[in-house]
Amino acid sequence: MRVRRLKQLLLFGPYVVFLISIILCISLFILVARENRRIDAMQEEIEHLSTNQDGLIEKVSSLGSAVDELSDAVGAISNELSLIDIGAIEGGKVRPVSTRTTWPTRVYLTFDDGPSANTEKILDILDEYGVKGNFFVVGTESENLRRMYKRIVDEGHVLCMHSYSHKYNEIYSSVDAFTEDLDKIHSLLVEVTGQEPAGYRFPGGSSNSVSRIPMKEFIKVLDERGITYYDWNIVSGDATNPMLPKEKIIENSLSDLCEFEEAMILFHDLSNKTSTVEALPEIIEAIQEKDIPIVPIDDTTIVIHHYTQ
Repeated sequence: MRVRRLKQLLLFGPYVVFLISIILCISLFILVARENRRIDAMQEEIEHLSTNQDGLIEKVSSLGSAVDELSDAVGAISNELSLIDIGAIEGGKVRPVSTRTTWPTRVYLTFDDGPSANTEKILDILDEYGVKGNFFVVGTESENLRRMYKRIVDEGHVLCMHSYSHKYNEIYSSVDAFTEDLDKIHSLLVEVTGQEPAGYRFPGGSSNSVSRIPMKEFIKVLDERGITYYDWNIVSGDATNPMLPKEKIIENSLSDLCEFEEAMILFHDLSNKTSTVEALPEIIEAIQEKDIPIVPIDDTTIVIHHYTQ
């Protein structure tokens, strides 16, 4: 019986092995074909992605060009705004621009939003030219920057308040919020310098369009405390465009000086305003060449207010 089975195994075994081999070959062929289809699909997908990438690169390039054009447009608008006498708005009507042709009797250099990484550079430049500046500062938790408050006062510059947080939506949300912020920046400056701040400048100016509460309500708080607020009548243009070339800042700061009896120029003391720092020496030199005093704010300063209601 066993011999018979052995003979059958020997007889049919090769056929079974051959059949299994064929089945394995067919399976392998099917598997290879399937993988080839997947590879082809992946290649098509890669080609599709490559095409999309090229399109995306073109779109990014186009977007970059658009951003450059927008930056140029913003610079142009900033320049136009700098030529407007913001203080000339009265009762919703624009007064005729002054036709003065003489130079101002005094110029005030005012710096908003500091202290910053540039404050020390600004102070060094002012010291080099022997002039005094006016710093409308905000609050900071940095001990290094707080030391700038003290240096401003110690070197004879004027230290004023520009709110603690500079967050419009918080400061102008209510009279109580404004008062709380005012108390905070006032206390900080007195604590660090030992002196009373010389005045206040509203974030956005007294003519800002952010506050939904009439500005007279906030002005009343200052009046009750005997605090004078100051706006400006010349705009350097560095607020709206941090990349504004120094040449444009110089032009904006000097072109309309003769329009005012006293000129108060608005600059910004922020770490990204490098062109402002670069422009400052040439602005000072141009003013000094005209023998116009560059002075700190004091009791004889003509107070410039945008809000007139």
